[in-house]
Amino acid sequence: MTSKAADQPVPFIRRVRIENYKSIGHCDVTLGPFSVLLGLNAAGKSNFLDALRFVRDAVTYGVSRSVETRGGLHELLRRTPEPTDHATIALELSVPSPNPGDALWHACYELTISHPDAREHGVNVHVRREKCVIGPPDGPPQARFVVRDMEVEDSVETRTRRLTRGPYLGLARLSEPYAQLGDALSHMFFYEPDLRVLRDARPNTRAGVLGEDGSDVGSVLAQLGTWERDRTSAYAAAIVPHLTSIGPTSPDENYVAAQMTTATGSDDTEQRFRAESMSEGTIRAVGLLTALFQPPARDGQIPLVALEEPELALHPMAAGVVFDALTEASTWTQVIATSQSAELFDRKEADLSAVLVAAADNGVTTIGPIDPVSRSIVSDGLATMSDLLRSDQLRPVSTTDEPGEESDAG
Repeated sequence: MTSKAADQPVPFIRRVRIENYKSIGHCDVTLGPFSVLLGLNAAGKSNFLDALRFVRDAVTYGVSRSVETRGGLHELLRRTPEPTDHATIALELSVPSPNPGDALWHACYELTISHPDAREHGVNVHVRREKCVIGPPDGPPQARFVVRDMEVEDSVETRTRRLTRGPYLGLARLSEPYAQLGDALSHMFFYEPDLRVLRDARPNTRAGVLGEDGSDVGSVLAQLGTWERDRTSAYAAAIVPHLTSIGPTSPDENYVAAQMTTATGSDDTEQRFRAESMSEGTIRAVGLLTALFQPPARDGQIPLVALEEPELALHPMAAGVVFDALTEASTWTQVIATSQSAELFDRKEADLSAVLVAAADNGVTTIGPIDPVSRSIVSDGLATMSDLLRSDQLRPVSTTDEPGEESDAG
């Protein structure tokens, strides 16, 4: 693989609107190729990512299973200051046209879930409304469907049909023009590393994609091209003293793990250390870099990589290295990260427009761009982002106009 990534639409998700999902009462934000959600503990950053992941899981596995694996609908609907009866997630996206050579198409997808009614025996969730519109940016929609209370109106399939379970996009994605959208949503990547899994040697399946828990990291490192391996090693070397490269143990063995090489002493004696011997910070860095540079992210199969606290267990001086790696990766796949460390943006070249601030008041999460007062304080050099975050003075722009659930997603 060369240093040039595939022609991937970035950003994949351009706008996110969430209503009543977990702690989020309402948010309406635009995303760029690289976005960071900054906030203190329990601010609701993870709930934003899980809303995106819920859409991925619902389209891929079905809404019922997606609700069940999260502990039931009660765990998903906002409960404070008063309980709600529905949650809505709406996305505006850029997807490849089904016609090769055409400009990117725009798509809008919206999903509203609620408690099932008395007639739906044995059902744990009701798809109250689902909507999809897709087509070229400068022309009329090429396809549109709306689901209301399980009744489907689809411009592609003219007969009215009734769903027994949702979402409808999970069925519609079997054919164009919905296939591009459904496939892209199902390939969003949410990285949640498990240290034990990252350190394990795994059967050498020659896996091309990293597990979301960090599994198969050795196999994926073995699949990196020369340029990708050089870049990941360079970033790792900027984090870990004396490190010269990262890669797999012998790719010809039945089991393979991650491995790093160091050079120490006056004669730069090389030593190799397998994953189980790496510190927590080092193995986390290896997993993070593998997630960003893995082949499916580089070639456009993975349209979005989401990461929780990528700076975790790294020394403060490594924050800049992490920032650079995330920024570079956002040139071939959309990157969204959560963080409690505003040090990522305590540098002159940091783009504050990439920051979304998450704050919780009385159990309700607000997410938005940095408010003008906070931005002015940082721009004038009166305080750093870290200063404002530590003192809980970093605030988001509040959204006052909340759309009803019947609003169009674009």
